[in-house]
Amino acid sequence: MSRWPPGQSMWKALTGTPDRMRASCAGMRCISSWHDLRSRLGKPKAILCLGNGPSSEDTSVDSVEFDCLFRVNWMWSERGVHRDPNVVFTADLDGPSGPAVPIICFPTREDANRIIASYVRRRVVPRMEYLVFPELPSPFSDRTWPHRPTNGALMVAAAVLLRPSQIIIAGIDLYLHPAGKYPGATPELNRYDDIHHRDTDLAIIGLALDRFGGDTTILSEHLRSALRP
Repeated sequence: MSRWPPGQSMWKALTGTPDRMRASCAGMRCISSWHDLRSRLGKPKAILCLGNGPSSEDTSVDSVEFDCLFRVNWMWSERGVHRDPNVVFTADLDGPSGPAVPIICFPTREDANRIIASYVRRRVVPRMEYLVFPELPSPFSDRTWPHRPTNGALMVAAAVLLRPSQIIIAGIDLYLHPAGKYPGATPELNRYDDIHHRDTDLAIIGLALDRFGGDTTILSEHLRSALRP
């Protein structure tokens, strides 16, 4: 049985009430606008949105030119490529392991409070900048979605909201890639978790790219095919 109120989307139910006091006391700075984030990133012109699917390590990604890198969760930190993102979209308790701490985007305030409290308790990072996606105004946060968007979908939406000239997308394979869920050998099933759904991701990514006025390059073949009219 679902624990979500009838008629309320899973994502809306998870957003919670903003509570920045704990984060502020911990030395964490909450970014409160897309303009602020864009400025912090140096007004990027080309954003590479790199998910964790097998196409994230396709040779075509190596030739891409970009000035801002978005990544999802932290499993890429154990791989050998693209390990210095500017922004990480996550709801995982794992934390940054490198010398430079990226800006972190959380999908809900509940996730933000839970993870930041864990960072403080474990002394993972002394200071950090972060944002909570649905707390910033956007056409994606205003809608009710039947399933919780994945961090990969939110990553693409955020890239569009920053108004670069170009967006490149790879590693979002919709769990359809024949090589499996992630690059390399993995025992995990190549499927969405129960709280997510492919249709919700495609709706959000499609809505984002329809609103984007710049150039879009999609290196994930399964995503490109799914978005094709």
